[in-house]
Amino acid sequence: MKIIFFLTAIMLPAIAFSQNLNQKATDQKKNNEMLIGYCNRDGFKTIDSNFDSAYLAEYKVYRTDLATMKLLSQKLKGVNVTLVMATWCGDSKEWVPRFYKIMDELNFNHKKLTVICVDREKKAPGTIAAGLNVDKVPTFIFYRKKTELGRIIEVPSDLLEKDITVILSK
Repeated sequence: MKIIFFLTAIMLPAIAFSQNLNQKATDQKKNNEMLIGYCNRDGFKTIDSNFDSAYLAEYKVYRTDLATMKLLSQKLKGVNVTLVMATWCGDSKEWVPRFYKIMDELNFNHKKLTVICVDREKKAPGTIAAGLNVDKVPTFIFYRKKTELGRIIEVPSDLLEKDITVILSK
């Protein structure tokens, strides 16, 4: 009986969270589907828009800077990332696949990544988005021990991996 209670206590939140993952809404401006709320990469394939094809194309062609990647790999320990993005956003279509490419090459644990897709008002009901003070997307927020280290807002100032390295060097 204790085992059943223990498994229920562990599995129920995971099931509840997964049911709210990759929710869809209609983008009123373009009348397209968009993701809203907590999402993951699998959600990109589920919406009726060009986000997934743009994502796949950008992911495929992006080449990381190897010297920077070596430095960055040493700085990822204990890092969590929150990504606020929008599937309707051109900058998200460009920078989110590059971010995933960087993290994939570094074998980043994607359980330490929270992705929130917002609408055109930068809102995502049922998420922490309102408390993050995000005005532009994508916004990449980097944390270590629940302390925000820095953000990349909309477009990096240099190569994305270089900006991440600078933030994680703090």
